[in-house]
Amino acid sequence: MSTDQLHIEVSVTKQRLRLLLGEDVVATYRVSTSRYGCGQRAGSQCTPLGAHVIAESIGANTTPGTVFVGREPTGEVWSEALAAAEPGRDWILSRILWLAGTEP
Repeated sequence: MSTDQLHIEVSVTKQRLRLLLGEDVVATYRVSTSRYGCGQRAGSQCTPLGAHVIAESIGANTTPGTVFVGREPTGEVWSEALAAAEPGRDWILSRILWLAGTEP
C-alpha cells in the first residue's frame, strides 16, 4: 500500500473519520471533535480546519474505551454504567490525535 495516496478525512458535523486510499474508503470510525467547536485561534481548544499531519498519537497501546483526562489514561474503561453515573462528564476515549497544520 502506497502511503502517497493514503489520507484521512474528518467530518466534524458527522463525527466520523474516513481512511482513504486514493478515492477508495478503506475504513470509517466514530470520532469526537472539540466541544468548543471549530476554530483556528491558538490555545482556543477548538478543532482546527484545513490540512494537517498527526504530530502526536496518544493511547496507541490502551484498551478501546480507555478514559483520558489531561491526555493521561485514568485507569477507567467507558461503559454505559460509568456514563450513567457521570452524565455531565466530558468523555475523551481510546485515542487522542494531536494535529499540526500544514497550511497557513
